[in-house]
Amino acid sequence: MATVSAMILRRPGVLFLAFALTSACAPSAATPAPRPVDAPAPVAVDPLSAPWTVSAATGTISQEIRLESSLLSRVDSMEQRDTVRAFAGAEWTRLAGESPLRISGLLTAFGWSADTDSAFSTAGLLLPLPFAAAEGPAGEQVRFTRPDAASCGADAAALQLLRELFVSPPRRLEAGTTWADSANYYICRDSIVLAVRSVRAFRVTGAERREGEIVAIVARTSRVTMQGEGHQFGEALSITAEGEGAAQLVIRLSGAFILASEGEATLRMTMRGRRRSQELTQHTRISISAR
Repeated sequence: MATVSAMILRRPGVLFLAFALTSACAPSAATPAPRPVDAPAPVAVDPLSAPWTVSAATGTISQEIRLESSLLSRVDSMEQRDTVRAFAGAEWTRLAGESPLRISGLLTAFGWSADTDSAFSTAGLLLPLPFAAAEGPAGEQVRFTRPDAASCGADAAALQLLRELFVSPPRRLEAGTTWADSANYYICRDSIVLAVRSVRAFRVTGAERREGEIVAIVARTSRVTMQGEGHQFGEALSITAEGEGAAQLVIRLSGAFILASEGEATLRMTMRGRRRSQELTQHTRISISAR
C-alpha cells in the first residue's frame, strides 16, 4: 500500500480515490448473522366483522308463519269490521345439484279463524301437503311449481302464506348491502283469478350472534298490486288492489333462511260490479319463526 500513500502526498486531489482503495485492501469484517424475526402471532378473526359470507342450507328447515289481520269492509254506506288469524307450518330443503335451485317441502300445519273464534279451521286440507318451488336467478322471487297457485283450490290458497318464508340474499353481505327481487304470479280470490305483481327491497343494517350462529339483520319493504276479472253469482266483477309492507328479518348466514321476522302490511282492495262496489282495507301483522 506504499504506492497509494505516495499518491496521497503528491496529489491531494486524489484523496477520495486513495481512501476507497485503502478500504478495499483492508481485511473484511465478518458479516453478523441476521437475527431471527419472530413470526407474528395469529390474529383471531372476529366472525362479526364484515363482510359476512352466506351459505345455502343443505338440511331440512322448519318454520312457522302467523298472521293477524284487521279488515274494514265498505259496501255502499255500510261498514263491517272483522279480524282474521292464520298460521302455517312448513318443512323444506334445497335439493343439491339442481339448477335453478329446487325446493321440496311439506306444509305440515295450517289453520285460520275469524273474529273472536278461538277454533282454527283447516279448510278441508289433507296434511301434510307436499309442495315444490324453484329459486330463480338473482332478482326473482321463489316460484311455486306444485300445486298450481291459480287453481283456486284450498291447497293453493294455504301455500300463499309460505311466500313470506323464502329469501335469496347475495353471498357476501355487510352493513348497507341492498338487493331486490320481484315476481309475477296468480292467486285466486272468491273463484276469481288475480294477476299479482310483487316487488321487495332489502337492506342489511348489521349482524349479531344468536344461539351460537351469526345472523344478518335486514330491513325489508314490499309493494304489491293485483287485478282480475270474473263472474260471481252471475254478475261480472272486477278486482283491483295495491298494498305495501315493512318488516325486519333475522337471516341466518349459515343456511340463508329466515330465523325470525316481525312486520306489518296494508292492502287496499276494490271490487266493482254492475250494481254495487265493495272496498276492503286489510292491515296485517306477520311473524315468522324457525323451529
